[in-house]
Amino acid sequence: MSIVDDLIENLVERNAIDLNGTFTIALIDGGVRIKGAVMSTVRDERKKKQVLKVRVPVDVQVGIGEIAIPLPQIK
Repeated sequence: MSIVDDLIENLVERNAIDLNGTFTIALIDGGVRIKGAVMSTVRDERKKKQVLKVRVPVDVQVGIGEIAIPLPQIK
């Protein structure tokens, strides 16, 4: 096997990822704000142990531009 094959097997085929978390979504003037946290665990399925466990805080504000919706003329 090549080095690339070994790397793909070790990272993708042997591991599983668990994701969970909570988010708060709020409408703000001109956009949306998302706050919360994501917890992730990478497990090695062959050795049956955790490889990586992280908690990532999320604080995002997304601006949404002006939206124009054309309406048909009413006669």
